[in-house]
Amino acid sequence: MMNDTMNQKEKIFGFIYVFLLFISIAAVCSWLIFSYNPDFRLLSQKDFAISKMNMIKDYQNEQNAYIYTMDSVYNKIQRFNPGVNAVYEENEILYMINDLKNVYESRSWDTRYKSFLHVSDFYYMWFIDKKELWSKRNNISRFRKNLEECEIGLNNKRQDINSLRR
Repeated sequence: MMNDTMNQKEKIFGFIYVFLLFISIAAVCSWLIFSYNPDFRLLSQKDFAISKMNMIKDYQNEQNAYIYTMDSVYNKIQRFNPGVNAVYEENEILYMINDLKNVYESRSWDTRYKSFLHVSDFYYMWFIDKKELWSKRNNISRFRKNLEECEIGLNNKRQDINSLRR
């Protein structure tokens, strides 16, 4: 019914009015979106993937850089003799362990670096356990010697008492 009362010229003006209204609203919305987010990128997924790959490469480079430190700490703890009073050797081992721990602490936001923390904690526990084990073994051997001396002294006293009784 409305089409009967509208002529061709009014239809064209209505179409142009709606079209210009749509274009102006789209332009205002686009301007607001892009002006408030100047870092808007259409290829943000690609940039994210590239940054993630760079972070993985950085982690692998960090691993390669510290593999020799890990190997050195392992060998030093393996060869460590707590019976030798070498404070410099203990300090060097602890320094290297803390160096591994600092790798994690400098990048604690990245969970991959937690492996450095676990390795440093493992080496520290191994080092402390090795010292404690040596100390306990040393105490056991000292107690055995004391026990043997006591048994020898006790046997001598028994012999003296038995010789006095006769």
